[in-house]
Amino acid sequence: MTGVRETLETDVRARLRDPAYFALHLEAAAAIREVGGLGWYDSQFLRRREVAKRYLAAVRPDALATFTDGFAALQPPPDFRETLIDDVFDAATHAAIIEASRTAAIDTSTMQARENAAFGRDVVWDHPFFLTLQEQVRPVAEAIAGMPLVSSYNFLSRYGAQGKCDLHMDHPDAMFTFDYCIAQDAVWPIYVSRPVDWPTAEFAQHFDPEAIIADPQYGFAEHLLRPNQALLFNGSSQWHYRRPKQAGGFCHLLFFHYVRAGCADLVEPRRWADHFAIPELRPLCDLFLDGETDGLP
Repeated sequence: MTGVRETLETDVRARLRDPAYFALHLEAAAAIREVGGLGWYDSQFLRRREVAKRYLAAVRPDALATFTDGFAALQPPPDFRETLIDDVFDAATHAAIIEASRTAAIDTSTMQARENAAFGRDVVWDHPFFLTLQEQVRPVAEAIAGMPLVSSYNFLSRYGAQGKCDLHMDHPDAMFTFDYCIAQDAVWPIYVSRPVDWPTAEFAQHFDPEAIIADPQYGFAEHLLRPNQALLFNGSSQWHYRRPKQAGGFCHLLFFHYVRAGCADLVEPRRWADHFAIPELRPLCDLFLDGETDGLP
């Protein structure tokens, strides 16, 4: 992977010597500056989509509709609403999940420190046992979602006394979330809105989490998960949150994420130029090679 990235970095810097590419590179950088941040956790994908819209409006306005319409596959069915699933696993499997959740080693990384600070949780990503369970659950998720799905990533989330999860929408590589309750000392509600259109950069200028939560048009519903229950929801089109824990204690959750089959390129902004066959997107996509930070590699 390091060799591939180094090749990509070399190619990008070579392309900058082309005057036509460099002119588009400047337009791309300007669009990034104009859009700025959107204000909520996991908004990088939607921010980059907004940047691409701004960029195409300037350099290829005739391709803008093709681009914006091309994300329809990442929207849930019109009648979709989250579903609570009881008794997800048999008693033996649930017991094995509890044991694995207690013994799984925590990676001491910068990403882990961010999870501790922002969510009050320890996280284990893509544990082999949980990857197997994710595939077992996928047919259930497909039946509820009404479409073929592929497994994306998963993670164990061990929330402690400082647990919280602020209002947000997910990156579409977590289009559908299977939120499974492993164990807890008290019920900790999750609140999920109805599916809504993706927010825009203009919306983000006035982003107010409490106003969204209080607005009846979003139709937030409270769900009280108990051990061995799960909630399947469309996290990339449904606002969701958990209030900071009031009673201390713990809540251990397992998140299986799924994306619609055939959408691997759509959920990767760096691939949009090839996916949409819009070559003018290349200078912008070259600034999206890093999953988190925009700019030249």
